[in-house]
Amino acid sequence: MSTKKFTFAPETTPLAGYTIKRGIQRGGFGEVYYAHSDGGKEVALKLLHSHAEVELRGTELCLNLKHPNLISIHDIKRDDDGDVWIVMEYVSGATLDGVLTEEFRNWLAGLAAGVDYLHDRGIVHRDLKPQNLHREAGQVKIGDVGLSKIITPSQRGAQTESIGTIYYMAPEISRGEYGPEIDVYSSAAIVYELLTGHVPFDGETTAEIPIGISPISPTSNLCLPRCVLCSPTRWPKTPPNAPRTSAPSSGNSTPPWPGNQPS
Repeated sequence: MSTKKFTFAPETTPLAGYTIKRGIQRGGFGEVYYAHSDGGKEVALKLLHSHAEVELRGTELCLNLKHPNLISIHDIKRDDDGDVWIVMEYVSGATLDGVLTEEFRNWLAGLAAGVDYLHDRGIVHRDLKPQNLHREAGQVKIGDVGLSKIITPSQRGAQTESIGTIYYMAPEISRGEYGPEIDVYSSAAIVYELLTGHVPFDGETTAEIPIGISPISPTSNLCLPRCVLCSPTRWPKTPPNAPRTSAPSSGNSTPPWPGNQPS
């Protein structure tokens, strides 16, 4: 629900025949309320504000349409002040944006916490990808740790094999450079795929991956533009939008994230 103040309070009757119970949503075109008719029927009332005539025309087009996948429009009314109200079917379930946001946060929080736990113990996963992320009873779990390895600072440039899955491999892997930062890169690539539906870079070999180029605008609020850059020193230790897996303690408000350990 929007935090903006609604025009009408609960138990008021700005539109004859209906009693407002609570506000649901405010937007550029108006505000929506959950209300009861005098007969007790649950409805959604939308009070039109700006561009009322534009929305009114569209609503009139759909007034008599009936389909199981469309919210039904019951009526269009005007109150004593001449304001336009749309009387609609009330749907109590979640909206898609809320579901997607919660799903995204759940997967990202589990991924971040699991990789952070590995990194705290000096272990680099080396093969993070969507196929290795699982969820059971709401708990996200990172699997396929067969390529995991303890990599100390002195071992970063001593690797001779290109390990991982091409679309989630940091470019420096092709040069034999390994460290916790490659898991940060892979995690960012996974998040990018969650947000867009496709991997950030395409190519058949690591040599074809666009080194040092971010697929997301640098002005984005997301940390992803920096996470998918080539140089590990340019990757953030903690992304600004990473969700917390639990309430922060009074002494530490930093959410877990791969790479959130001393370098």
